[in-house]
Amino acid sequence: MVKMIKYISTAIALAVPLFAQANSKSAFATVPKQALVELKATVGKPFSSGLVFVNGKLLDPPYKVERYGTALRINGIQVTNEIIPWTAFLKTQPGARIEKVEPPPAAAAPAPVQETAPAAEEPATSDSSIDDINDLFDDDPKPKKKVAAKPAAVKRPPKAAPPPQPTTIVVLDGEFKPNDKTKAMVARINKERTRIETVLRKGGCYFFGTRYATISVDRMPAEMFLAAIPGVMKSNTAFEPFSSSARAKGITFLSEAVLRDLFRNRLDYIRLIAREKAIKEEGKWGTML
Repeated sequence: MVKMIKYISTAIALAVPLFAQANSKSAFATVPKQALVELKATVGKPFSSGLVFVNGKLLDPPYKVERYGTALRINGIQVTNEIIPWTAFLKTQPGARIEKVEPPPAAAAPAPVQETAPAAEEPATSDSSIDDINDLFDDDPKPKKKVAAKPAAVKRPPKAAPPPQPTTIVVLDGEFKPNDKTKAMVARINKERTRIETVLRKGGCYFFGTRYATISVDRMPAEMFLAAIPGVMKSNTAFEPFSSSARAKGITFLSEAVLRDLFRNRLDYIRLIAREKAIKEEGKWGTML
């Protein structure tokens, strides 16, 4: 029984990194298939330095940074939208043309919404039976009070949605043929790939996200962040104290959107502690060599 429990614990421990990697898959704009076919990829060699976060989820090293058509990926996970749109490549081709795509016909307008006007406040009246008894002994009987009728329901038309606008697409007649312009654009994407790899190889850190611009820091702030953030993640179960604690520890270079992603993935503090320990060990061995 003890062996069985030990086996299950080991299996769970091995599955956690794989689960984390799967959950770090992001929702960046999909690279067109034709871009992948025509431009292919530029793949760097794996390395273990630096830190990578995708939507607040830590990506485990070793890291392999690649140009994937018109976008960038790390360890097979897309971390950017198209650096240069595939349509820009198509526009350099002699057989390219722009076509207007009309939106589908609008659906029938919904029926008017029936809205009841606010009811007028009814005047307070005394109980009718008591009033009738009082009238028997009153020399000047009072007229009966009338209850105001409820207003009829008012129909108002629903708010009309803005009409859909036509879009344009680039269509290429014939085969795609690389030229000086397309080669220059590929070179620009490769330059961005190289820049990211260089920062990471030097011990820097990258924060990629679908809701904010990419943030990168060099080795010194990355080390400060790695030393501070596990404690912040472990100690705070609400975002406001989490954010205040992170700012107090010098993590001022991250936007609120990035901090919210890190807060949602705060259980990563265990993996970050292990990552900090591994980096210190690597540094110690590097000094000895």
